[in-house]
Amino acid sequence: MRTKTQIKQQLKQVTFRHLQRLLRQNFKKKPQTCTYNNHEWVDPDLGYGVSLCDVKEEGLPRNVVCDPRVEGCNNMARECPLWAPCRTKEQVKEDFHAVIQSSDRGLIASDYPDIAALLWVLDDPEESDVPSKEEVEEAVQEEPEEEEEPPPVTSSWFAGFLGRKT
Repeated sequence: MRTKTQIKQQLKQVTFRHLQRLLRQNFKKKPQTCTYNNHEWVDPDLGYGVSLCDVKEEGLPRNVVCDPRVEGCNNMARECPLWAPCRTKEQVKEDFHAVIQSSDRGLIASDYPDIAALLWVLDDPEESDVPSKEEVEEAVQEEPEEEEEPPPVTSSWFAGFLGRKT
């Protein structure tokens, strides 16, 4: 059986990993993470719309399609010199800590079930076991590095195990 100190340390590590993942997602160059990406409704009644780059050039919007559902737009966003993250590092941290520090365990569990489970194990009505903002931020000093997407899988390990080529 684990001690309370070990579980608290695990909670800090899990909280740190979730924050790092959120920061990586926010700073990935994708259409949906760009501050200039604006969703325009083509037919609001049916829910059809398209995302456009809303950067103003000479006072007029660029209006270039930048929608992740359109082929080639993810690559275009990755190479776009105008791309800027829609939220700052501080905003991501504030939003994350607001959810984690809330007393509503259901809200925490909906996005972070592992954190909610560790909090449940440590549940002590007189003491808060949620890592403080400062404790988590000690480990988060710099912006995360951009990850390269893994190459597409051409065959499964099981097919290779059976000696089949796909």
